Amino acid sequence: MFNNHIGINLTETKLQLVEISFKDDSFYLENVDQTIHTENLTTAFSEDKLISILQSSFNKIAKRKPLNSSSVSFALPNNYFKIFEVPYDDSLVKKDLHEHFRWEISILFPECDKDNFFIQHIEIDKSAIRSEKRAIIFAVAKNLVTSINKFCRKNTLDLKYIDNAHLASNAFLYLDKQQANNEITLSIYVDQKFSSISAMDGIFPFYFKVLDPSAQNIFDELTAAVNKLNDFNLSLNDFNRVLLYGQDLTDEFENKMKNFFGQSLKIVNPFERLRTEESIIKNPLYRIKFNSFTAATGIAIRIV
Repeated sequence: MFNNHIGINLTETKLQLVEISFKDDSFYLENVDQTIHTENLTTAFSEDKLISILQSSFNKIAKRKPLNSSSVSFALPNNYFKIFEVPYDDSLVKKDLHEHFRWEISILFPECDKDNFFIQHIEIDKSAIRSEKRAIIFAVAKNLVTSINKFCRKNTLDLKYIDNAHLASNAFLYLDKQQANNEITLSIYVDQKFSSISAMDGIFPFYFKVLDPSAQNIFDELTAAVNKLNDFNLSLNDFNRVLLYGQDLTDEFENKMKNFFGQSLKIVNPFERLRTEESIIKNPLYRIKFNSFTAATGIAIRIV
């Protein structure tokens, strides 16, 4: 049974919120909103300061429209994670495997405390494209998760999931699981700074790369990432579709992306399968900025 669920996409500059309910045998979009933080949010802040900024942003949205859900999940941007790909030994149990990944963190990021991370990993050999025993690691700082959890308890919210914003956006593939199982898909998540590209065989990612935020031109970074696909004997023509998610995409940028990727590019509208009320339909965020809410919606539908 689906319980009403709030999805929050947290970025350095803003909080984006989507609330989904199930009624009359349909999924409804109850709320879509966003607000700018009082101060840019960084993981270097103390717990009290993180919670204070979160609370201020959350209060602004809840004041405009009270929320009816007690369950909430968060999507976080790429730069809130340590993301890397390494070999792994599939004979290890999960606990020992994650200890191995912590050791990798100590080597790759010697300035970090390897024990201060929660780890999610994706085994790329689950796809039919790559057979190597390698894993893509997403490691998020424990103190950030603790702060989010304390914020939730303070607001009588039940924290369900925390995930990467790009992975959360890929949730829409699960809604088309039967079709997706027979396809390979490329997805691009355009964020304010740390954009990323991911390749999936069905619903299984086999490649993930965060684009260099210091690059002068995102298309140079995309070209390098697409060229990497040659290592897997793939070209752009081998992908059944290219999905674009992102923050505040302009028509000019979308047109450039279409020219780059061709006709297979699809701008994802996360709301197209959700019923809603007239007041939501009139909301400019629903009508114009829908693509900015793929992560918040994706994490909200994760338990569907």
